[in-house]
Amino acid sequence: MADAAEAVADLLDRVVHRGAVVTGDVVISLAGIDLVRLDLRLLLLGIEE
Repeated sequence: MADAAEAVADLLDRVVHRGAVVTGDVVISLAGIDLVRLDLRLLLLGIEE
C-alpha cells in the first residue's frame, strides 16, 4: 500500500510540475429539461520560489 501511495504522489508531482488543465461539464436535468449546467475548469500548476 505504501508503494501505491508513493506512486500516486510521484505522478501528482510530475503533473503539477509540468502543469495540467482538467475540464468537465455537469448537467442536472429533469424530464429532459436542463435545470443546472456547470462548466468546470481546473488548472494545476507548480510555482517555484
